[in-house]
Amino acid sequence: MEDCRLSTDLVVDILSRLPVKSLMRFKCVCKFFYDLITSDRHFMDTHYGIRKAKTDCVLLEAGLVVREYYLLYKESSEIECIYLDIPPTTRVQWVKCCQGMLCLISPRNEITYKLDHGDYLIYDIWICNPSIKKVKALPSLTVPYRLPYDAFVRNEFGFGISNDMTLKVVMLLEIYSLDDGGRIPHQMTLVYSQVGGESWSLRQINNSVTSCCDIEGANNDFYLKGRYYWRAERVYDGYGRYLIWFDMNCEVFGTIELPVVSIYSVSIMNETIALLGYSGKDDWDFSCIEILLMMEDDNNTYWNKKSNIDCVVNVDNNESWRPIGIWNLDGELLVFIDHRNDWDSDHSDPDHAHDVRGVPYFISLDLVTQERKMFSLSKQRKSITIASNSTADF
Repeated sequence: MEDCRLSTDLVVDILSRLPVKSLMRFKCVCKFFYDLITSDRHFMDTHYGIRKAKTDCVLLEAGLVVREYYLLYKESSEIECIYLDIPPTTRVQWVKCCQGMLCLISPRNEITYKLDHGDYLIYDIWICNPSIKKVKALPSLTVPYRLPYDAFVRNEFGFGISNDMTLKVVMLLEIYSLDDGGRIPHQMTLVYSQVGGESWSLRQINNSVTSCCDIEGANNDFYLKGRYYWRAERVYDGYGRYLIWFDMNCEVFGTIELPVVSIYSVSIMNETIALLGYSGKDDWDFSCIEILLMMEDDNNTYWNKKSNIDCVVNVDNNESWRPIGIWNLDGELLVFIDHRNDWDSDHSDPDHAHDVRGVPYFISLDLVTQERKMFSLSKQRKSITIASNSTADF
């Protein structure tokens, strides 16, 4: 940088406009570039703010017993894949996404099994920036509650960033005693937040909104505009479907009521919440995917139908389209092609059964032009292959 005739601000502005692949090459130019690209938080935020208008990403999870994670992203019109090389020994059970960064969470305890009284719950957490292939381990999180009984645990997590650029992990925790049949849980909500530099703080906050039992599974949680959202369905104390949100700034919870429609997943489109479901004649009619957008007017929330997409369904092959999410900035729908009869019921080993299902195929569908690109994860699970007849009917 000593011989550079450009000002530092101008160099930073130029670098912040480069695609990720170019940044990876520029890391090798000089120490200033390397430190800027890999460690400067302001540069990372500026780069994300500029590039997010041209790129988008979605997190995919595959595998039954051994989980694998992939970050699909678009660079202009090209679809590419980053394989998250997470060692199986880490037993990562939750991966959350916020503005291109990932939060990986692994329990020290075998939480799917019985916990003995006197145990503490401990979690290992990493923050991953897949675009620069950088992973940072956080100080381990120890729940400040010692189990007074044999128990099992339910967890839900969220990951986001506040307006002052503080990273936060929110944890919804329920501990069920095995002595009373697991009916009355001890509930805790914890916020693990960045204090400065390498320091993190843990504190307990109030949450009277929901139970972990109500929160739905994959493809139903996301970060948007300072809030983390979970889709939930109340069953035991009055039926209802809603979104739970946690504000990363005020650290309070709230809810948004959902319409009575068939919902498969929740996503983001045009900086607002989108519901992806089916508008068929019955619960088993997957011939048409429907997209609803949340609208707000004078503090009132309502849902507006954005579009309907006719699916090409192979009934004989028991094939259906499963909407995963929106490439929200370009207005493209990401769909998983589900071949249900690929499951080999003669194999009791879930890992083997996953292999029998074959290569996962996806469709990226432009909601304006209706152009469809079909692609698949490779058998090595580390790249994607675009089908040669992407625009053809399937």
